[in-house]
Formats: sequence, structure tokens, C-alpha cells
Amino acid sequence: MGWLETFSRSFLDFEAMAEVLPNMIMVGLKNTLVLAIASTFFGTLIGIVLAVMGISENRPLKWIARVYTDMFRGLPAIVTILIIGQGFARLGRDLFGPSPYPLGILALSLIAGAYIGEIFRSGIQSVERGQLDATRTLGMTYGQGMRLVVIPQGIRRVLPALVNQFIGNVKDSSLVYFLGLLASERELFRVGQDHAVLTGNLSPLLLAGVFYLLITVPLTHLVNFIDERMRIGKRIAVVQSGLAEVAELAEAGEQDVAKSSSSTTQKRFKGGSIEVQNVNMAYGALQVLHGVNLKVEPGTVTCLIGPSGSGKSTLLRCLNRLVECRSGDILLDGESIYRQTPDQLRRRVGMVFQQFNLFPDRSALANITLALRKVKGMSSEQAEALAEARLQEVGLLERKDHRPANLSGGQQQRVAIARALALEPEVMLFDEVTSALDPELVKGVLNLMADLGRRGMTMVVVTHEMNFARKVANQVVFMDEGRIVEAGTPEEIFDNARSPRLKRFLSEVL
Repeated sequence: MGWLETFSRSFLDFEAMAEVLPNMIMVGLKNTLVLAIASTFFGTLIGIVLAVMGISENRPLKWIARVYTDMFRGLPAIVTILIIGQGFARLGRDLFGPSPYPLGILALSLIAGAYIGEIFRSGIQSVERGQLDATRTLGMTYGQGMRLVVIPQGIRRVLPALVNQFIGNVKDSSLVYFLGLLASERELFRVGQDHAVLTGNLSPLLLAGVFYLLITVPLTHLVNFIDERMRIGKRIAVVQSGLAEVAELAEAGEQDVAKSSSSTTQKRFKGGSIEVQNVNMAYGALQVLHGVNLKVEPGTVTCLIGPSGSGKSTLLRCLNRLVECRSGDILLDGESIYRQTPDQLRRRVGMVFQQFNLFPDRSALANITLALRKVKGMSSEQAEALAEARLQEVGLLERKDHRPANLSGGQQQRVAIARALALEPEVMLFDEVTSALDPELVKGVLNLMADLGRRGMTMVVVTHEMNFARKVANQVVFMDEGRIVEAGTPEEIFDNARSPRLKRFLSEVL
């Protein structure tokens, strides 16, 4: 007898497979899915708790989560199943009756919880810090930002890993038979093994393996498809040059001018004033700002210039309390910003970042409406109407349903500006918003910002675009080593610089 014939007789006995098939489906498949789904569900609940404990600032909670995770990840699954199933057998009989089936689910859940907790923790911590910063600048609380933006993104990122854990639970369910399940509670492996023992043929075990593959392989491909769709949404095949984008934005601006000249005057903003009084700020032992004093009049544009590391962005973040000053005070319309909560302040002081920080799993329209609904309490209809108006102003109404992945860098930055403007802030902060853009896209964004300045928006802009600062700014501030070295009008700064440090800086950048 050749090896092929031996293999066929041992594993490809289709009559033996047909005989066991009904029991395999009605008992084995059912119990395998029950064990896997139940343990994944309860393991997910345990994992969420462990993840929250693991990222908390409370050291005892982090320690408890770490010990739990190390213990249940370190023990072999069969050891955990036997400890739970046999060590707590009497308690299990009191709670669930004679069947060890519930204890098997409990053991699998405890094991899965340790792995799922690490999956959630790593997923949440992998979300860029800028996403949480963006929610905070829109006036959301920390809890809102985590619940609405960060955690959903973290879960989406780890969706394939969660499915892998479910697949692991499907396979680990085969170990529960060690607890001595009833005939009606046996899973795929045990059903196949029983028939193999009775017939002396391994074909039922091969059939069990086929069922495992039928569960896991399609599920893997399905979740990969869902993950891609959630990540980028529907692909929109649009190729557009940067010059076309500039023309697009210019056309939108011409339409706004036409509307304002034919009917009412273009809407003007009510800008607020800012006064920085002797502000000092440090990251630990590193002093970043040294006694900064600055006054920004309402409806004016102030540009902060200076070398990298001079404290410009840190000062900007102090203005809306993304970072806290060590000493000094900041006044908004004559009142200390520390007399209100950071969330209340950020509804009055908008901010646009260098890296856009749009929410990648939401369309351009949804990026804008989220804060309008959750922070300002607008209805969906009101929020969408206002968001569409802001998108129209930046020339992107036709792309309201595009996700960030389907927008160019310039378009993403214009959506970010529209998102901040929708909250109708008194002051707008711009942190090097053109540094990540291609050269041909810079002009369109700068023209948009210049238009905001002409319409009375108080703006504080960190920029390396000296031409923009010269033409648009009412005040230019040169910073170096955490201090304001010189401040004045564009003419005073660029044409009549007094300090040697500013003269040297201008000679290098102009």
C-alpha cells in the first residue's frame, strides 16, 4: 500500500465525513461559535477596562492592569482552563449547575481579556497626539475627545488584531473539552475526535479542520476589506494639480466678492484683544519662555517669526491653554483666560495646526459638524448648513463628502480653517500652517488667511513666510531663545531692524 493510498484511507474517507457532518454542524459548529463569540464579548469588556487602567495616570491601576495582563498572557491557555474549570468546580456547580461549560467560557474570557486589553491600549496610544489636540482646540472636553475621536480611531486601527484574537478564541475553544463537556456541549475538535476514535479513521478530524478554515479565512478577508473602507472611505479618483487648486480658491473668493458687492457687505468678524503679561513657561526643567510681554489689538494680524526652537509655537499654545504657563497672565478682552475653563476658552480662540489634524475617518463636512453638534449643541440640520457655508468660503463645498485621504494637503488645510471658523471664534491661532504644503498651494492658503485679516479677525500667526508677514501683518514679533527680541510694524522689523540678532536672522531668510 503506497503512502498516497494510506493518506486517502486515513483522511479522505468521505463516507465517514458524511456520517459525522450533521453532528459536526448542529453540535460542534454551534458550540465552537458560542464559545468563541461569548469569550470574545466578555474578553472585550475586560480588555476595555484594562486598557483604560493601563493608560491612566493612576499608578496602582496601571500596576493592577500590568499584573493581570502578564499573568494571563504568560500562563498556557490549557493551564488557565484547568485552574478555572477544576479549581472553581464547586462554585461553578452552585452557580451554573453540573456543566463546566460556563467555566470554560469564563476561562477563555479571562485569557482573551489580557490580549484584547493590550490591543486596545496600543491602538489608543498609536493615535497621533494632534488628534486629541484638535478636539481640545474645538472646545471638546478630554472625555469627549477620547470618546468621539481618539478611541474610535484606536479601535479601527486594531480591528484586524481583534479579529485575530477572535480567531485565536475559535481555536482555543478546542481546549475546553479537557473539562469533560456533555455530548451536547462538545465543539468541533471534540466531535471530530470522538468519531475518529469510534471509527479508527481521521477523516472526521480533517473535516473539523475544514470547518475551522471556513470560519477564519473568510473572516480575515472581510475584516481587511472593512478596515480599508473605514480608513479611507470610498476612493474618489480625482487628480488635480496644485495650480488648479489655486484657481479653485481664487474662483471661490471672486464669488464671495460678487455676492458682497451685489447685496450686503461681506460678513466681518468681531475680533478680540490679547495681552500677554510676563509669561514664563517650562517643560520640566527646560525653560521655554522667559518673561514674555505682548499686546494684540482686536481685528489685527500679528506674525511671530524667528528661528526654530525660539518658543513661537509654545507661546501660541499658551494662548489657548494647550500648555499651561508657569507664571504670568494672559488676558482675552481684558479678562484673564484662567478665570474660565480651557474648554470655554477654546470656543473663543480657534487654532489651525501645521499638520492639519483632521479626523481621518470623517468627511470634510463631518469634520466641521462634529464640534458644532457636540460643543455648541446645534441640530444636525443647523450644523450642516453652517458647515456648508464655511466650506463654500474656502472653495470646497463640492468636496464636502471627501475624507482627508481623498484631499490634497492644501485642501485639508482649508478644511481645517473652515472647521475652526465654524465655531465663530474671537481669535484665530495659526501654527506654521503652510510649512507642510507644496509651494504652489501656499499662496492659496495665505490669500485665505489674508482675507480673514481684512474682515476683522484677530489672528496670531507663527510663520516662516516673510512676504506674508510683510504684506498682511499689522505687527511682527521676532522671538529668539524664548524671548521677544523685537516687535513693531512690518516696516520697522524688515526695513529698520535694530537688534543685531534680528538683522542676522533677516539676512539668512530674505
